[in-house]
Amino acid sequence: MIWKTEDLNPMALQIPMDVKKYIHHSKQDLDSTLSAHVIGIIGGGPKGMYLVEELFRQLRSEEQIPPIEIFWWNETSNFGSGPNYDPEQPDYLLINYCIGHVDAWDQNSSASSDQLNLMQWLEKFQVHSQMVRPTDYASRAVVGLYLQDTLLNILAQKPPQVKITLLDEEVQNVHRISNNRLKIESLHHSLEVDHLMMATGHCYQNAPLVKLDKDTLPSTYFSSAYPLDQLNGIPPKEKVGIIGWGLTFIDVALALTEGKGGRFDGHGNYLPSGNEPVLLPFSRNQIPIMPRGPIYGEQTYALQLLTEEWWTAFIEKSKNEPIDFSQEIVPKLVQEIQFAYYSTLLQQRDKKTVTAYIQDLPESERFSMNHLLFPKLPLKNSVQEAYIEQITFFIEEAEKGELKSPLMAAAAVWREASPYIAQVYAFGGFTGASQRDLDQELFGAFCRTSYGPPIANMKKILALIKANVIQMISTESLSIAHFPRENKFQLKATNQREMVDYIIDARIARPNLMQHNSRIYQQMYTHDLVQAFDNEGYLPGVISMQSTGKIKHPEDWSIYLYGSNTEGILFDNDSLSRKKNNLAPSIISTIIHQMKTKPFHFIP
Repeated sequence: MIWKTEDLNPMALQIPMDVKKYIHHSKQDLDSTLSAHVIGIIGGGPKGMYLVEELFRQLRSEEQIPPIEIFWWNETSNFGSGPNYDPEQPDYLLINYCIGHVDAWDQNSSASSDQLNLMQWLEKFQVHSQMVRPTDYASRAVVGLYLQDTLLNILAQKPPQVKITLLDEEVQNVHRISNNRLKIESLHHSLEVDHLMMATGHCYQNAPLVKLDKDTLPSTYFSSAYPLDQLNGIPPKEKVGIIGWGLTFIDVALALTEGKGGRFDGHGNYLPSGNEPVLLPFSRNQIPIMPRGPIYGEQTYALQLLTEEWWTAFIEKSKNEPIDFSQEIVPKLVQEIQFAYYSTLLQQRDKKTVTAYIQDLPESERFSMNHLLFPKLPLKNSVQEAYIEQITFFIEEAEKGELKSPLMAAAAVWREASPYIAQVYAFGGFTGASQRDLDQELFGAFCRTSYGPPIANMKKILALIKANVIQMISTESLSIAHFPRENKFQLKATNQREMVDYIIDARIARPNLMQHNSRIYQQMYTHDLVQAFDNEGYLPGVISMQSTGKIKHPEDWSIYLYGSNTEGILFDNDSLSRKKNNLAPSIISTIIHQMKTKPFHFIP
């Protein structure tokens, strides 16, 4: 089942209005009556919320809580959910893993009857008596309501010595001032803080793939797909080039079809409304994303060669010397992918039997990591038919599950190995050159194969291709040229050219200080508040920081990073997870220690 907002009762749908009651809407200067330590938090999504909850939790165990004032910024009123889980977005936008994995509480630190995971929350707020299963899916809007209800629960447990002010304003600048304090400037307020926690999420922009006569991008080039409602003005029948074949592409495709009144009939057909543009997706490798079924419990592939003992040795070794990912990890990863494929094909996990079977195959015929990450599209009469056959095959394999499909078992290896890889990767655990290979060559390909969309959404993409709403140009990589006189773009392959009216960049950008792809971090970098992380000459673009989450800087600013802004030092963050790369406990304990050892700032 896919849980949608229509499955929830009025109490659940009221939650965003209850959150807005906590937001400070006045444009007048804020006056504080506290003599307090002042904490700033930038970013109101799940990671920002987790910082607030962790702070409240740790403070409750303190014998003497000092007066604390918190200013919490978010660009919109969607505190708790952030833009990714906006409760007002359409229900056809789904999370890409099943609901059994969603829990906004750190259950290892504290547990109480009112700290519900998503399954429990759905049982409480559903309008019918449907059984809630861990393998169900949910719309992102439903998850947003759950997250915002979690926030209401957190705010209701605020320690009395703490004052918190929510500001739905974009932070425009961060300045240094005397006594190692920081000034945060937003649209209507300028506030000083002693400690700053940054949970800014995906606040980055990709560099344009088109050369322009002027520096300004034309209004028909969307450098980011979000917010999706900015695409509403694209007229029917116009041709839209979409950069990227990932999860964001699916959001764009559904927003410009189902979001414009089209319907899917449940039998693999798309019924157009007539308001759709024509969509032309393309990517560096021109390979469509692979869907996946519900991954939960025992119906998953378990690593056979990359054992916990094998990983432990590398994790320990990385504490003293960097590991060469390409030379030391990849060969074993290749073996595990082959073993997963053939052991599932044979329905046999015995290592000797499967290894012997693989060795008996000519090397040129063996399934490899390259076959998994960069499959060749089938040869058909047209490019459109080739993509239809490839995506149909992906869907059929995903429906079998990774215990029955050799391809899905091979794809599962990365998901299962990723937590171990993350432990070695952290804080320069790989050599600079091999980290570059992982970041720039393999990471995106593994995400495309291992972290794909629900099968239901990939079936919609297939229906759109069959209906020619999505049209494929070429199996080759494409270049883009801009024709300003016609205000059009040209997508060009070796023997194919297509003029389009719009370009939408549907890639998710990563941190890159050197490319200045985030205004707030560019300003902090320019003002020498932060420094770039350097791993043996490789600059992944992330801010240098300590293992506690605190930035590395000679002047010891009390600035902390949590979430997507740590990618490049930490690996493969999850915006909802309270476990993976969870810096919140160490960030909060460090700040509380500082508050105990330094006198608070007096606010008149």
